[in-house]
Parts: sequence; C-alpha cells; structure tokens
Amino acid sequence: MSLKARRPIVFGQIASLTGSNYMGLENMVGAELAVQQLNDSGGVLGRSVELHVEDDGSLPQGAVDAYGRLAGQSTVAVIGTSFSNASLAVLPYTDERQLLYVSTGAAHTQVDPVRAYAFMTPPPGHLVAEQLLRFLRGGGITEIAVVIDSDSAFNRDAWTAQKNMLGRHGISAAAIEYVNVDTEDFGPALRRIAESPAQALMAWVTGPPATGLARAFRAAGHNMPMVMGLGAASPGFVDSVGPVADGMIVATSLVSVGSDVPESATRLAIQALTAPFEQRHGALPSQFAVDGYIAAKLIAAAVEAAGTEERDAVRDAMETLTCVTAAGRYAFSPNNHSGLDVDDVAVAVIRDGRFRLTPWSAGKLREHLRPTSPLGALGNPMAGGRAPTAH
Repeated sequence: MSLKARRPIVFGQIASLTGSNYMGLENMVGAELAVQQLNDSGGVLGRSVELHVEDDGSLPQGAVDAYGRLAGQSTVAVIGTSFSNASLAVLPYTDERQLLYVSTGAAHTQVDPVRAYAFMTPPPGHLVAEQLLRFLRGGGITEIAVVIDSDSAFNRDAWTAQKNMLGRHGISAAAIEYVNVDTEDFGPALRRIAESPAQALMAWVTGPPATGLARAFRAAGHNMPMVMGLGAASPGFVDSVGPVADGMIVATSLVSVGSDVPESATRLAIQALTAPFEQRHGALPSQFAVDGYIAAKLIAAAVEAAGTEERDAVRDAMETLTCVTAAGRYAFSPNNHSGLDVDDVAVAVIRDGRFRLTPWSAGKLREHLRPTSPLGALGNPMAGGRAPTAH
C-alpha cells in the first residue's frame, strides 16, 4: 500500500508567522524540509507525515491557544515555538493535555525542572553560558562587560545561569547593562562599558537589539571582543549588521560551522540538512531553522522507537531516545529533557559574512565527535586550544 493510501501521521507545529518573532518562519521551513525528507525516505511507520502549523502571533497566549488547537487534533506531538517567552507559557498545559511538546526555544527553564511532556532541541541557555565562559577563560579574559535584553526570558535566564558560574571560571562582571527589545540608543551603555576595566563584551541579546548593539559597538570603535549567544546565530543577523559583523564571536549549533566540523556521524547529518536547505533557500539554515528541522526528526525517531502513534508511548520513547543529529548527539533521560552536551555548542567567529569554527572550538570538537564511533561518543570536554582574539 502506498504512503498516500494510508492515514498520515500528523506533527503539529507552533510558529510565529506574524508579529515580532521573525524566527518563527525559519522554524517552519526547517520542519518542512525534515517532513519532506521523511516522506521521501518512506515516511514514519510506513505512513506519510503531515505538518499542521498554527500561528502564535509572537504572543505567549497565542502559543497557548495554538497548543490547545493542536492537542484537539490527531497530532502525535507538537514542535514548539522558538519564542521562549511564549514557550514557557505553554508548559503548564503540557501536563494537562499530555501531548509531547518539543520546544525550539532555548530557555533552559523549559526543562529545569523536568516536565513529563516537555523537551527542547536548542542547546539550553546554561550550556551556552558555560561554553562561552570556557572560551573567554581560554583567551585569558578575566573581566567582562555584559549587556542583557531584559524583555527576553531566554536572555535573562542565560545571564542568571552565567552569573552564577563566573567565579568558577575566574571571571568577574566589570559592568552590567540592561536594554529592552525596543532600545535604539545604545550609546550610554557602551560609554559606561568603555569606562570599565572590561576586556570583552558578553551580549545576551536577540533580534533588533542584537543588530542595534552590534552596529553601535562597531561605530563606537571598541577594540575588545564582542561575544554573543544563540540569538545572533543566524545569517539574518550577519546580513543585517553587514561587514562590520566580521570578527564577532557567536555561540551556534554545529550546523552553522558544518564545513569545519571534523569527520563524524554528526558531520554527515549536517550535510544531509545543509545541502538541500541551501539548494532550496539559497542560504545556510539559521539556528531557528535547524531547531525546527531537528524537532521533527526527533519526533519521527520517537514514533519509530515506540512502534505506534499513541501519545504516551511516543513520550516514553522520547525520554529514552539517543539520536545523532545535525546538532550533535541527543541522549534524553528521565532527568534530562534537553539531551545535548556542552561541547555540542560551537563557538564561531564571523568571517566574510559566514560563521567559521574558532580554533578553540575545533580543538573541543576533535575530542567530542570521535569519528571512530557511529554515535559520536563524548570525549574529554576540556581539550582544545586558546580562544582567538576578535577584532
């Protein structure tokens, strides 16, 4: 019997198709590619996959309403929104609806504490914070300035986690500045940072504040490195900032630096995503497209492992799933619903408009992605070189 002759398996997706969260469209195109690939390779459980997308309007209540609509349909699981504020609003309803929710938002508080039906695909904020501190320490940085978008749950939570790690890495915060999603004048904050003894700027900003801060930072002529979290891990950020983005350091998924990733099962998975994505869209996938793609692939793997589309069986299969993907090796457990390791966070430098793996991060990955193992088994997390100087 052909795929079309059998009832399809339905994946739901909450995406910001309208409103301020432009990353939602990128989430959707990533998931669409994954579904196409699944169907081209025979579907899931021998059945085709359909993607039902609901718009959250870039609003927390919109995401809650969208999840409710999808839960009332024959969906096996839901790919969640990339907007962490909205994703966090959905979480209490996952306990009530008991429908697997795989968020593409990066706030680690989505999975800490663990909720039975909530999982996530991006490297969580606390892992990103940890890896960036390792990078800074490797470059001899002991004092940083920090800029935080206080309107973003992800950025607030990531900074809170990072602040608690500073002493362990021998780093202190010489200046802390808060901005908002609608901040346009970054001059006062940057002047105060210039007057501090900071050796690097750590920027927890996403969307328009990321673009505005990056441009203002370069215009002010600062010589210190600027280091940014996942919110800048998008070709759209690089395009919006322009040539002055060169030299900025950004935490990304491994996909963004795929050509620099050592030979491994993960690199093969990256190529399976990036080649068709670039052919279709004319650019490499952003972090947000990667997360939508991987969420769909993880749900498919859980359905196959469960051998059924029954919701609780799929949730149980997800909780014990180990799967190599383009973002690294996920190893979920009852106590870990994020699945990734700190060295699945790449530290990239922008060069000629593209993300390139830093030598420091390349050293980490040579140990972390062991090519002799089909699962890219974990290696020594402390291996690697020194951080490069950004300019």
